[in-house]
Amino acid sequence: MKKWVLLLTLLLSNMVFGENLCIKVDAKSPELFNKFVKEIKEYSKKHYGVENFSIDKNSKTIIGQRVFKVKKRRKNRMLIGTPVDTFKKKPKWKKEKIEIKGEFKNKEVCISVSLTAYNKRTKKWHKLKSDNLVEEHMIAFILTNSLKGRTLWSIGNISIDENGITKKVTNLTKFVVDSVDISIDPSSGIKSVNFNLLKGNNVVIYKVLMLGDVKDIKSALKVFKSHFLDFNPIKKTPKLYDYYWAYAKHGEIMDGMHKLQLITALGFPLKIVNKNTNKQIFVYKFDDKEYKYTIVNNELALEE
Repeated sequence: MKKWVLLLTLLLSNMVFGENLCIKVDAKSPELFNKFVKEIKEYSKKHYGVENFSIDKNSKTIIGQRVFKVKKRRKNRMLIGTPVDTFKKKPKWKKEKIEIKGEFKNKEVCISVSLTAYNKRTKKWHKLKSDNLVEEHMIAFILTNSLKGRTLWSIGNISIDENGITKKVTNLTKFVVDSVDISIDPSSGIKSVNFNLLKGNNVVIYKVLMLGDVKDIKSALKVFKSHFLDFNPIKKTPKLYDYYWAYAKHGEIMDGMHKLQLITALGFPLKIVNKNTNKQIFVYKFDDKEYKYTIVNNELALEE
């Protein structure tokens, strides 16, 4: 079975105290780095007023910093973050500092934001919680630049948002990736990763809500990857299985169908047992219930 070949893997995505958030990309071109630098400078200036950046083109690293003075009348009111520590006495904040770092390394693009504040009572710098704005925006920016223009075929009975209306689409509907963004529903407060796709000339949205098992961008991207193929499986499947495509396209499975037709009907499995043998077990999970399907010599063998 051919796997997803878009070389994008989020390595860490629970950004709270300035850890790196990295994406593996299939090309580290100077053009992509230049775009990355331009975007991070513009976005950081707009949201935090950061204007001073140091750029090392050899190591492909950009670092921006700014220190904010906390005025007397706002001594106990933070400007750019909220404290992580608890204090015995009411803290007296003197200044806050933001450091934004982006770098290309080991075929990855990494972004981190460090927020700290100086407390006059403790005479120490204390960590602040990040609001994730810079990190998530830059991740969406890199995903857009990495995925844009890719042709994909839907699998696993997805629903898309078209002009504000949720619609189910037939499996193997053809899409072209346009962009990726992250948004928050103002009424529910639920965050989502939105994959904006071209369906013909219309832009539709495949939205992954950060709910349940989808806790971060990493798991949202995994959900997206499990519902799209970057090749047309009909061209990869022997013609003797043509009869089953009408069922697979509508999410139905039948004994004897090819494993690519099972994947088309249900999406990528949660895991594959005995992956490199003639007998495999495809494991799926729907509505918290686990389902196991046996594949023998590339064919689905349903239990009687």
